This record gives sequence, C-alpha cells and structure tokens, in this order.
Amino acid sequence: MTTADTSVRRQIINTADRLFYKQGYNLTGINQIIEEAGVAKASLYYHFPSKEDLCVAYLKLRGEKWSAMLAKYIEGVSDPREAIIKCFECRSKYLLQNDFSGCSYIRIIAEMPQRSAKINRQAILNKEKQRLFFIEQVSKLKKNSSTVNDLANTIFLLFDGATVQCQVYRELSPIENALKALKLIL
Repeated sequence: MTTADTSVRRQIINTADRLFYKQGYNLTGINQIIEEAGVAKASLYYHFPSKEDLCVAYLKLRGEKWSAMLAKYIEGVSDPREAIIKCFECRSKYLLQNDFSGCSYIRIIAEMPQRSAKINRQAILNKEKQRLFFIEQVSKLKKNSSTVNDLANTIFLLFDGATVQCQVYRELSPIENALKALKLIL
C-alpha cells in the first residue's frame, strides 16, 4: 500500500469512527461516509469491500484508542490495585470526553439484531483484551488461578456494567459506586 493509500484508508476509518460512534452503525450510510471523508466510492470499496469490513476496522481503532488512553493513564503505576482503580477512573474521563456515549463495542452489538460474525468476533476480541487487563492485574495480587479468574471477571463485570449505566443515566455515579465496590473486593 502506498502512502496515499494509507492516508485515504485512515481518512475513511476516522470518518467512520466519528459517524458510527456519534450516530450509530445503522444510521450511518456508506454514501455519508464517502461524502464526509472526501473520497471516491471506488476508494472506499478498495479498502473495505463492505460496510461490515469498515465496522471491523472501526472497532479495531476504538480498541487501539482505549488501550492507548489507558496505557497513558496508568503509566508508571506498579501497584496492581492502583492500576485497576485507575482503569475505572480512566473510563470516567473517557465517558466525560465522549458525552456519556458508552462503549462502542456494546453499542454496535446492540444495533445488530442478526449479528455479523465478523463484527461480533472483533467486539469479543476487544472485550477480551479489556478482561485480560484485569486478569493480569489480579494475577499479581493472588496466587490461586481460579480465584484470579473469578475476581477478574467480577471486576470486569463491574467495569462494563458501570459503563452501560453511566450511558443510561448520563452521569458518573455508576462508576463511583463501582469504585466503592471495587475497593471492598480488592
């Protein structure tokens, strides 16, 4: 791929990122993406044979953005308890920055009455990466592997549930409540 191809691809994905997250997958048409990205239809289909393929790229980008934001937020933190708590704090900042729009993976999946295997697989990959973060941190605290998985899964459930509730109520109190529960179980 040439530099121009990479630039066009990036422009398409960035436009899809903004539109899918702002107005949803179903309400965003290919023609709107083409128009707002300022690319030819052939260019879009060269890089993404279908809207589904573009959505997979969007979900990958969202995962990369979250991972980068979290990595920066916990940079220099060596205590696993603090890293877990900071992950929840980072989610609060993320929600505020995105007007409580919630988790992009859950939003896309919720729009799909008949799930696309490609999109579902990418959403699961992204969610598993988040869950693995908690497993890694909890494993630094506990020795028993079944305890590690149980506690990490509980923390992940608090994290995801609080994210959804913040989206519903459009306030941070669900994350604040999840943090209180988190501190009790850690």
